[in-house]
Amino acid sequence: MKKMISAACISIVLHACGDQKTETAPEAKQEVKQEISKTDTGHAGHGHEAIVLNNGEKWKVADSMMLYIRTMEKAVTGFQPGADADYKKLAKLIDDNIEGLTENCTMKGPAHDELHKWLVPFIELSESFDEAKTVSEQQKIVGQFKESFVAFNKYFQ
Repeated sequence: MKKMISAACISIVLHACGDQKTETAPEAKQEVKQEISKTDTGHAGHGHEAIVLNNGEKWKVADSMMLYIRTMEKAVTGFQPGADADYKKLAKLIDDNIEGLTENCTMKGPAHDELHKWLVPFIELSESFDEAKTVSEQQKIVGQFKESFVAFNKYFQ
């Protein structure tokens, strides 16, 4: 079930961002399968393709897309985990901004590809957050979100 959800999200991200070349349906399906096999190891954050800098420089993210990323980052970094914290509200904010980000993707080329290396694991983490049943699980994932934004800021501007 989790693999199906991840496959659907990856498909949405790939579709929403627009492909740079025209593909037939079987080729597109094969690309999604290859992407899943690269990223799905059963351990969140492990086995994903490493992000690289742009000749030692950070990749430029389109301003229209950065708005969604910074909104999520601000919510996550300002979030105070605890028994009375509103994890569902944070999860909805993240889900809504991921949707906005993917629907408004205008990037192409290597910067786009590198952003996907960050975004796909982030989407998977968001799915885990949505499914988390205990406060302990939720707190752990909030910490992983924070780590994800540290990585984002290392490679993107």
